[in-house]
Amino acid sequence: MATPARIAGVGAFVATGLILFAVALFMIGDRQMAFARKYVVYTEFVKVTGLQPGAIVRVSGAKAGSVRDITPPPDPSRKFRVQLEITSDLRQLVRTDSIATIETEGLVGGSFLSVSTGSASAPEAPPESTIPSREPFMVSDIVQEMRDTLTLVNATITALSVQLEEVMGSVQTTVKGANTLIADVGTDVKAMASAGARISADAARISQRIRDGEGTIGKLVADDELYQRVTTIARNAEAISVETREAVQQAKKAIDGLRSNDTNVAALTASLRETVEQARAAMAGLAENMDALKRNFLVRGFFNRRGYFELDDISPEEYRRDTLTPDSRRNVARIWLGAPVLFQRDPKTGDETLTPDGRARLNSAMTPYLSSLADGVLMIEGYAVEGSRAEQYIGSRKRAAIVRDYLISTFALDPGRVGLMPLGAEAQGSPDGQTWEGTALAFFTEKR
Repeated sequence: MATPARIAGVGAFVATGLILFAVALFMIGDRQMAFARKYVVYTEFVKVTGLQPGAIVRVSGAKAGSVRDITPPPDPSRKFRVQLEITSDLRQLVRTDSIATIETEGLVGGSFLSVSTGSASAPEAPPESTIPSREPFMVSDIVQEMRDTLTLVNATITALSVQLEEVMGSVQTTVKGANTLIADVGTDVKAMASAGARISADAARISQRIRDGEGTIGKLVADDELYQRVTTIARNAEAISVETREAVQQAKKAIDGLRSNDTNVAALTASLRETVEQARAAMAGLAENMDALKRNFLVRGFFNRRGYFELDDISPEEYRRDTLTPDSRRNVARIWLGAPVLFQRDPKTGDETLTPDGRARLNSAMTPYLSSLADGVLMIEGYAVEGSRAEQYIGSRKRAAIVRDYLISTFALDPGRVGLMPLGAEAQGSPDGQTWEGTALAFFTEKR
C-alpha cells in the first residue's frame, strides 16, 4: 500500500516532467517561429533547383519564415509559383522591388530562399502579392555553354584549316605560274635584244646612205626642190589639221547641246520623271482607296474579322468593351509583367528603360505565341498608379511604347498588328486585383 509521501513524490516527478516538456516544446516552437505572426507572399521561378516546402526563408540574411508550398506550372511557358510565410516583424524590409533568389547553405548544404531588402522609396509588399525573382545560378548551364563554345571553336579551327590548305594551294599555283612567265619573258627579252642589235645596224647603214644622197630621203636632203615640195605638203597638212580640229569642236558643241536641258534628251528625261511621279501618285491613291474600303460600312466587318483595322484609332473605352473580340471570334490571353522586373529609372533624366531581366522575361512571354501572331493581334497594355489620372495615362503610354518598340525590333513583328493601349491604373483581373503597376501582353488569336 502506497504511502502519502510516495504518492506526493510521484506527483512531483510527473509535474516536473510536464513542466520540462512544456518548456522544451515552447523553445522548439519559438526556434521554428511557430508562435510568430506571419503573412503570405508569392514569387515565381523557372527552376526551383532543389527548393522544397518547409525550406528556410531569409530576409537580408535574417531567418524570417519558411516556404509553405510550391505549385508546378500548368504548361512549360509558365513558372513555378512559390508561397512564402514571412514573420510580420520583418515586413517593413520586404518591398515590391525586393528580389527573391534560391541559394545554398555552404557548398553541399540545403537550399533556402533569400529575399533582398527593397528600396526605401518602394511600398511594402502587401499580403498575397507577388515579388520579383532572380533565377538561381546553375553550374551545369555554365558547363553546357563552355561545351558549346568549345564545339564552335573546334569547328572554326577545322574551317580555317581547310581554308589555309586552299590558300597554300593557290600560292603554289601562283609561284609555278610566275616561274613559267619569267622563263617565257627571258626568251622574249633575248629575242628583243637580238632584234635591237639588228635594228641598230640597219639604222647605221640607212644613215650612211642618206648622207651619200641615196634613196628618197637622201635625195630630199640633197635636193632643194624636193625640200620645197615637202614644205608645201606640210603646210597643207597643217591646214587640214586646223579644219579637222574645228570640226571636232563643232561636234563637241553639238553633243553638249544634246545633253543640255533644252534638247530632246532633257525633255525625254523630264517625261520619264513625270511618269515615275504619276506612278507614285497612283500607288498612293490606291493605298488611300484601300484604306477607305476598310472603313466602308458594307465591307468593314469583313476587314475587321480579317484583322484589317487601325489599332491606333481604338480608344481605351472601346478597348475595354472588347472591340478586338467581336462575337467571341478571337481568344485573348494576357501575361502580366510587373514594373520592378521590367523597368529601371535613370537617376539623371528620370526616364524608364528595360532591364536585362525585363528583356529576358519579354522574350520568354513571346515564345509560345510567335506562331499565332501571323493572323492575330498583340496589344501592349500599359499601367501606372502614381500621380493624377493624366499622369497615370502618360506614364502607362510611355511604358507600353517602350515594350512595343523592343518587341517589334527584336522579333521583326508587323507594326500594323502590334498596338499599345494606355489604361492608367485600372486593371481588371490583374494579379493585384483592381490595379497594376507595369504592363500586360494581350494576345488576340483566331479561334480554330
